[in-house]
Amino acid sequence: MARSIWPKSPPAFVRRLLAGHKVLGLALGGILYLICLTGWIGVYYVEVERWERPNLPEFTTVSPEAAALAVSDSRRAMLADTHRGPLDTDLFVGLPTEAMPRMVGGWGHEARAYDAIGAYAGDASHDLTHFLTELHYYLHLPETFGMIVVCLFGVGMMALLIGGALAHPRMFRDAFSLRPRKEGQLARVDVHNRLGTWTLPFALAITLTGTMIGLAQLMALALGTFAYDGNVLKPYEPIFGAQSEIEAATGGRVLQGDPAILKAIQQIRTAQPEQPISFIAVHMVGTPQESIEITTKPPHRLVYGETWRFDADGNLVGSHNMSDGPAGRQVAASVYSLHFGDFGGQPVKFVYALLGLALTVMIAAGMDIWLVKSASKGRPRPALHRLWIVLVYGAPAAIALTFAAAMPTGLNPVILFWSQMVILGVGSLASMRLTDAPAAETSRWMRFVLGVSVLAMPASHLLVYGSTTQA
Repeated sequence: MARSIWPKSPPAFVRRLLAGHKVLGLALGGILYLICLTGWIGVYYVEVERWERPNLPEFTTVSPEAAALAVSDSRRAMLADTHRGPLDTDLFVGLPTEAMPRMVGGWGHEARAYDAIGAYAGDASHDLTHFLTELHYYLHLPETFGMIVVCLFGVGMMALLIGGALAHPRMFRDAFSLRPRKEGQLARVDVHNRLGTWTLPFALAITLTGTMIGLAQLMALALGTFAYDGNVLKPYEPIFGAQSEIEAATGGRVLQGDPAILKAIQQIRTAQPEQPISFIAVHMVGTPQESIEITTKPPHRLVYGETWRFDADGNLVGSHNMSDGPAGRQVAASVYSLHFGDFGGQPVKFVYALLGLALTVMIAAGMDIWLVKSASKGRPRPALHRLWIVLVYGAPAAIALTFAAAMPTGLNPVILFWSQMVILGVGSLASMRLTDAPAAETSRWMRFVLGVSVLAMPASHLLVYGSTTQA
């Protein structure tokens, strides 16, 4: 018999690991399922944005003059926005790329689309896409607190992955051992263990990078509160730069209007022709500290971009060395791309989505294993089992129905989604007084609801835009 490369663990140690794995999985399962579900869907957030607003102009190249016009128009609109929050001080204008062939300017929750000559082309807000990504980022809780909560669940997920791997002595030997004709607990165990084996490197990488993003928020909050007199942005300065560095580049002078914006775009195009512009940022709009930075995308690098600084007249001064500076800065600038698969184009996105779906199914199967095993030992939990089935199929159904209902009505998607989840949960428990239908029947009904909900999305899109696709 072939010898396993996985270290052999004592039986007592494996039993303790399995016990801890079960308890932790039961405690975290529902929220982890939501995080993983929205994560693999969110891999395609750019495509979802385009699908949500199919009537906006698309193009892949734009002249410096057109880009400068878009920045100038967005800046004027931002200054005229009387409802702008006190923290909404920076303007960002994204230039078209192959992945996102649109030019959009925005600040806070406002977004404006522009055509290829830099003329305003309509509202570009993506409330539905943001609803989806914000559910993944912070579960629609207050942003900083929510990201910390998601980070803590990420730590729990990492413990589940490592504990599950250590508790499976035949992990690699059984990697391709599937018994599809088996039913009940054995089939679920096979699905859970095989998917856990196949997705383990991916799951660890995703969990680690996601946890790093959340921990950064937690550390910045703690350091800012206790070490920097409440300035929670101060801890980020070694990565993204300090205001003093920007003032050194500008000479302490305010940005000299539209001519400086155009000059900055022209100079970076000339200096870095192989690096397409990702976005243009005008910081501290309308204040004496107003300045411009341009972020480009270096080829063949994981970093989200390289940041270039300019003086008040738009002359290129230098970069912040995101792609060739200290190792820690490069790692920090690469975490987002690695977490969301924002590199390598569509093939990488497809692999991320497929592995993310497998991770989501693994979590669903893990809870099923415990429920079925508990019932086989004479301790059925019908209410919990029904609630779990409703969550597994009801959450994606609620996301789809939120898109379908909010698109023609403009209703708040966050309220729509959580209202559906409450109704599903209460309805699931109340239905137990009317029927003692087994879990399999509940599952069939919920799969039907999910199918109808998914079909409602393109139907709603067709009703609003006369099309079911992006264009």
